[in-house]
Amino acid sequence: MKYENILSRLSNYPLIDFAGDKRTHCFPDAIVGLKIHDDLTVDPSLMKGNKSILDFRHFLDHAYQLQIKGSIPDKEQGVQLKLNQSASVPTLGRSMKINKDDHKHQVKKPKLVILLRSGSKALVNEDCLVKMAEDMGFRVEVLRPKRTTELAKMYRLLNKSEVMVGVHGAALTHFLFLKPGSVLIQVIPLGMDSPAETCFGKPARELGLKYIGYKILPRESSLYNEYDQDDPVLTNPKGWQYAKEIYLDRQNVSLDMRRFHKRLLQAYDYSFKKINGQISYNQTTDLFKLC
Repeated sequence: MKYENILSRLSNYPLIDFAGDKRTHCFPDAIVGLKIHDDLTVDPSLMKGNKSILDFRHFLDHAYQLQIKGSIPDKEQGVQLKLNQSASVPTLGRSMKINKDDHKHQVKKPKLVILLRSGSKALVNEDCLVKMAEDMGFRVEVLRPKRTTELAKMYRLLNKSEVMVGVHGAALTHFLFLKPGSVLIQVIPLGMDSPAETCFGKPARELGLKYIGYKILPRESSLYNEYDQDDPVLTNPKGWQYAKEIYLDRQNVSLDMRRFHKRLLQAYDYSFKKINGQISYNQTTDLFKLC
């Protein structure tokens, strides 16, 4: 039932959980199986009304918005209450007069979500990334999604974020919850160039996201300590047999913070200007020359 909000909108019939429902169900006809256009892609030429991946994004909005409204966690409500109180009640030594332009000119800080993995392809220096992002000016939230994590929670957090960073893997599918115009930074481990582009790079751009692919260098991979520097595993990564056994299952990432700083600053510059009204949705060419 993890996908109940989505699946319930795909049929006029109520969902059936066969794990707990042993009855026999009869229908005049049924569609069995799924159709796929490509990885995380909707081909408008194959869809009625030329629907695209953007229509699917709107579909997700409808699936989760009703559940999200009025369900702000107590912690967030408490923070918001304190903010409202501090804005309306003057403190000692503070002038009773409130400048009406204060809120109008208040600078907004972009929100960054760091998606972390457990097991292989883990980001081993996550603390350094969090500190660098906070020093840069981001509001940072770290997520470690599990199989049991509610999708409504993921939607709520990512739908209100400007930037998402994560190492290549299935969890990056959550980029579908980002609003068009947001930034996705995919950290690409060794040997993952092709699937990274096919599975997430191309679909992200089709969704209207600003995509940055960060290809790690051999020294940023845990494999650097296992193989000689001139070993083909490091110098010429290719082949599915290696991808599964080595690059997918035995590789972790330690970001070169000086090198990654350039990409993160690029995302911060764009998102900061965007949410503070200094740049329009389409004025992004110069900011994303490196994508």
